[in-house]
Amino acid sequence: MTKRFAVSSFELPVVLLVMAASLAACSPAATESTETAPLRAVRVAAVESGPAQPPVVATGVVAAAAESRLAFKTAGVIREITVQAGDTVRAGERLARLETTEIDAAVAQARAAFDKAQRDLERGRGLFADDVLTQEQLDALETAAAVARAQLDAAEYNRRYAEIVAPADGRVLRRLAEPRELVAPGQPILEVSRGGDGWTLRLGVPDRDFVRLRDGDAATLRFDAHPGRAFAGRVSLLGGAADPRSGTFPVEIGFDAGDARFAAGMIGRAEIAVGNGQAQLSYVPLSALVEGSGEAMLLFVYDADTGAVAGRRVPVAFVSGTRAALAEPLPAGAQVVTDGAAYLRDGEAVRVVN
Repeated sequence: MTKRFAVSSFELPVVLLVMAASLAACSPAATESTETAPLRAVRVAAVESGPAQPPVVATGVVAAAAESRLAFKTAGVIREITVQAGDTVRAGERLARLETTEIDAAVAQARAAFDKAQRDLERGRGLFADDVLTQEQLDALETAAAVARAQLDAAEYNRRYAEIVAPADGRVLRRLAEPRELVAPGQPILEVSRGGDGWTLRLGVPDRDFVRLRDGDAATLRFDAHPGRAFAGRVSLLGGAADPRSGTFPVEIGFDAGDARFAAGMIGRAEIAVGNGQAQLSYVPLSALVEGSGEAMLLFVYDADTGAVAGRRVPVAFVSGTRAALAEPLPAGAQVVTDGAAYLRDGEAVRVVN
């Protein structure tokens, strides 16, 4: 007996929908949409030119561009120091002075000796006119008066430098003595900076780096006190001899602090570009290098005309910060893939995003 299956009026629409969906899945348009994958999204960066030598990197301390170590001309006991470290001073302002009892006595003694020598000279000239003194004796009196004048000038000069005054507008960096201390001639009492002259970073570099530096070489400075900021500077001084204690050569880099606050003694790190633009290498971000060794690192060059990338093996000369300098140049205007480079294949079409 042949069995027949009846389809109810309720089941028929469901069966038709299932069949339609199956036919649509088997159609060419559906097959093509499932096989076409979206282009891989990548970021690119332009190849830059830079010095053919690695930069000089060193750490140093911040100092005022112009500093003065102020001292008394003569020995004595400090009477007062009117400023503290960090104080702002004006040109000509008195900062410290000695007890002047002894110095004033020396000035008075020199003045009295000069007055006596002047009187002796005037008397001698009268006697010489009366033919009582010889020319030689008169010359001796004139010499004695000149010597007394010089001694008085020296005593008054020392008296003026029994006080320390600010040589220019600036700031007190250090206070090196206290009142009632007995100090020797020339012993530093205060260190002050000249306002408006800016700041400098003082470094010590080994001889192999020192010989590569030139006055005016550009530098990039970074400081722990100002994280995330970079300051532009230039080499302003190259020392002529090595420090006998460390064996390094002194280098100073002048920079403009802008609105950032600095103080003497802050620690900074400098990266000095060398080469004076004589030769140039191609620089790419480190993120563009995918794999390999220093002699053959893989990167992908993006072709804007075709929208595809080409893999290329390039030798790396050195690494400078977040960039790699290539020993073989890339074409001018070339773009290399940075984000997404690790997943690419040679010749693959990509989609560039910002």
